[in-house]
Amino acid sequence: MTRPRNGVYVWVTWLSKLMAGETTCHWSSWFKAHHTEYSKAPGDFQLAVWTAEHTRLLDEVAKEREKLGETVFREGQNKFLAKRPSGLSVAGTPDLISMNPQSGHCTVYDIKTGNPRQSDIIQVALYMMFLPYATGLYRGKKLDGCVVYKTGRSEVPHHIIDDKFKQNVTYFLNILESSTPPSRLPSHTGCSWCDLTTADCPERRDNEESDTNEPAQEFPL
Repeated sequence: MTRPRNGVYVWVTWLSKLMAGETTCHWSSWFKAHHTEYSKAPGDFQLAVWTAEHTRLLDEVAKEREKLGETVFREGQNKFLAKRPSGLSVAGTPDLISMNPQSGHCTVYDIKTGNPRQSDIIQVALYMMFLPYATGLYRGKKLDGCVVYKTGRSEVPHHIIDDKFKQNVTYFLNILESSTPPSRLPSHTGCSWCDLTTADCPERRDNEESDTNEPAQEFPL
């Protein structure tokens, strides 16, 4: 049963999609940041296919970095929690982090089996930004990043985390931390990507009908 969280809790994946404009309904991310144990919409069989492909790609990257003599940390070993002075928590679990034992340089890798999205780059940049605040292993380090796709890779250099990027992070964290919820923006397209159910969002749209209540009219051209 849905209940309020003890403090505001934000997953990096929610934040990256908001910043990339891929989640247009800010309310859904705000609700999840302030509530826990909510019902989730069921997934589909594609999840099993994604899991197998993701694991294979992750194994390939791990073996590649190990052959180069780097130390590799995978998934659960990378889970972190960074806290804002206000108490808001930001959590994430990078797929893989490699560390060069000689230089100490670290690279954050995230594996994506779908088509490239802007949120992929932002997600890795957020990992790079928050990890030095969350664990002593990366304290004071400037991490680089890389998004690994089935068809290639996108490098994410540490200088992407500039003042403008930090300002944007602050803007969206303020939205999620606010005690006043944003307005809901229900639409078939937006709701199809949301894992909340009508138990918590009665305005959820699950059909393909028009997102307006007005009937279409013919135009004279």
